[in-house]
This record gives sequence, structure tokens and C-alpha cells, in this order.
Amino acid sequence: MFSLNKIVKDGILEISFSTENRETKIYTITNSKGIAILQGKITGQTQRTCLYVGDLKKGQYTFSIGDDLIEEFNIQ
Repeated sequence: MFSLNKIVKDGILEISFSTENRETKIYTITNSKGIAILQGKITGQTQRTCLYVGDLKKGQYTFSIGDDLIEEFNIQ
């Protein structure tokens, strides 16, 4: 499980994980049309991390880990 800031203003997407997990987390960021535009992995015992998304245009995006953990955020 994770939570993230819903509105990104300074190009930083903050992600907080509710449980410590040693496994690698593969994430995908998709645009409003469902096209994957960023993909990467988060490794180690991570409780909180930040991703720079300042290169993305303003709009609605989706952050997902796997197929079942999905949350939307907005870049302003």
C-alpha cells in the first residue's frame, strides 16, 4: 500500500509506503490517455521516496505499482 501527494506543484511527487517491504517495486506513470510515459523501480526498505516529474506537462496522471495499486495525481 502507498499514498502520494495528489497535487504536484514543484515537480516532486512524494510517495509514502504504509509497510516496509524488501522487494523491488516496479512503478509506472501513465498520462490521461493511458499511455505509459515513465517507468522505473524502487528498491530496498523504503518508507518514503520522491520522484522528479517536473519534465511532464500539466495535467492528470496515474501512478501504479503492478496492476492493483493505482492512484491518480495532478501536475499544476
